[in-house]
Amino acid sequence: MCYSYLFLLPSKLLQLLVKNVGEHPKVLEELAKEHEAILRNRKNTDQSGITWQEYKSMTFTRMVINETVRLANIVPGIFRKVLKDVEIKGYTIPAGWIVMVCPPAVHMDREEYDDPFVFNPWRWQGQELNAGSKTFMGFGRGSRLCAGAEFSKLQMTIFLHYLVTKYRWRVIKGGDITRIPAVMFPNDFHIHI
Repeated sequence: MCYSYLFLLPSKLLQLLVKNVGEHPKVLEELAKEHEAILRNRKNTDQSGITWQEYKSMTFTRMVINETVRLANIVPGIFRKVLKDVEIKGYTIPAGWIVMVCPPAVHMDREEYDDPFVFNPWRWQGQELNAGSKTFMGFGRGSRLCAGAEFSKLQMTIFLHYLVTKYRWRVIKGGDITRIPAVMFPNDFHIHI
C-alpha cells in the first residue's frame, strides 16, 4: 500500500488537494492564516525551509490532508491473511483465508462519516491526526501503517505551505471526478498559477 502513495502523490493526490482547497474559500482562508502565522512568528526571517516544530504545529493543514486522503482512496484494496478464525456479524472467516479490505467502502460509509462525499476538513477536529483507525485507512492501520506515511504528509504540507503563501491559482478547465473506486480526473484538471 505504501509505495502507491509515493508514486501517486505528485499527481492524483495533489490534484485533489488543489481542487478541494481552491473550491472551498474558507479552507483556503484557514490554511493561509495558519501558514502566514508560521512565517510571522519566525525569529529568523531569512529562513526558507519549514522546521520540524513548524510542521508539527500545522493542525489545520493535517486536517486538510487527512480529508483529502480520505476522499482520494488511491488504494482501492488491501489484502490481509486471516491468522485465526474471526467472527463478524454471525459469519466466520477461517484462519488462512485471504481477505480484501476496501478503504473506499469505509471512507465513503454514511454511518461513519456525515456527508462522506463532501470535503470537510473540520470533521477531523479533536481526532487523532497521525494514525490510522478502523474508519480511516489512508496510510494503513496499526502495525501496518505505511512507513512512508509521514514523508508523504510532509511532502503535501510543504507543497501546501508554498502554494498558499506564495501563489494564487484559478481553474482553467476540467476537474470532474469519477470514482472507480479510486479518484480519477477523466477530463484532467488544469489550473493557471
